[in-house]
Amino acid sequence: MPPSGDRSRNPSSPRAGPPAGPRASSALAVVCAALSAGCTGPSTYLDNPGNHPVYVDGQAEPRTELPFRYYGTSQFDVVPADEARGADFGRRPERRTVVMPPPASLWLFPLDFPLEVVHWVFAGQNEPVVVIAPAEVPAEDRLSPDFKPVGLEVVTERALQARISR
Repeated sequence: MPPSGDRSRNPSSPRAGPPAGPRASSALAVVCAALSAGCTGPSTYLDNPGNHPVYVDGQAEPRTELPFRYYGTSQFDVVPADEARGADFGRRPERRTVVMPPPASLWLFPLDFPLEVVHWVFAGQNEPVVVIAPAEVPAEDRLSPDFKPVGLEVVTERALQARISR
């Protein structure tokens, strides 16, 4: 009969079976993997066919894939890119508002993470694609290339006289 302090060989002992170390470490690895999956959010993709300068919430953004910013509203501004011959006056700046709704109600704090996981598993991850390009200026609002302002020579002469007098 084994000594009373050694229960590892007694089959009726509550601690009989494989050591708890490998089971505990594998369970910890699964829990860590599940928690790290919630640390990423949906990316926002910019479709900018003309490669125009884009500003997201007032910040210049050269990338086409934006990392997760959090749920809410973002402003996307695009400015017409300059052409080889100069500024592109055939287009005007454009602003888009993109709303990223949260997958679960924010007042469900302890349950929001499991609800987000269930939403991502069954509905997929909502990754918005923002197609952004400057708007075309309507033909009736465009200036004709042969447009000459009235009195331009007088203004030019006055500017030259003011420059010389300094």
